[in-house]
Amino acid sequence: MKRSVIGFLLILFSISAMQVAQAQVCVGMSAAGLEKKADPHLESISKYAGQYGVDADMVKAVIAVESCYNTSAVSPKGAQGLMQLIPSTAARFGVADSFNSIQNISGGTRYLSWLMKRYNGDLYKAIAAYNAGEGAVDKYQGIPPYNETQHYVRRVLTVYNRLNGGAVALPAVSAMDAVGVSHRKGGRVSSVFYSPFGAGKPGRSGLRANRARAPQLYKR
Repeated sequence: MKRSVIGFLLILFSISAMQVAQAQVCVGMSAAGLEKKADPHLESISKYAGQYGVDADMVKAVIAVESCYNTSAVSPKGAQGLMQLIPSTAARFGVADSFNSIQNISGGTRYLSWLMKRYNGDLYKAIAAYNAGEGAVDKYQGIPPYNETQHYVRRVLTVYNRLNGGAVALPAVSAMDAVGVSHRKGGRVSSVFYSPFGAGKPGRSGLRANRARAPQLYKR
């Protein structure tokens, strides 16, 4: 019994490691390479991006990080297809077959659109929620302090910037929120500022400086 459990865990670990490796391959690709990967699915991406009001490059970035365009990808948690929809999310957004690339892109893009509206266009929160769920983002009022989710947001935005030539600031890996979080120490609450640029002045002066550089990231 113990051997079978260990064997099962090893299989899950190997699947997870393989998918992370695949995602890393796409994250490291040039814009031209990413566009070539997206080409077989471009019609569906363009159609549903337009229908649900999502930037097509954001859909491409999410697919690249989620599955590296592997239509048959399955995660250890049961997420399926190009945009790695778990069964409950697939059902929620009208997807009957997550391995059908057209249905998968439709459902995943619709979910992204829903998240963007829920978080008033906040890319950090929407992307984090796509990975960790709305509950986690709501609980921490920003990117949850989960290593996987923090790196996920950075990967998606890295690919997105590469595709559209943009310069959306990457959140610091240690940040729970793009602006700051509160930490309780010895009964006292102290506010800590984390720069979304990964460096810069600390405290309020840093907050003011970075807000001036990227005001769109600090809208409430």
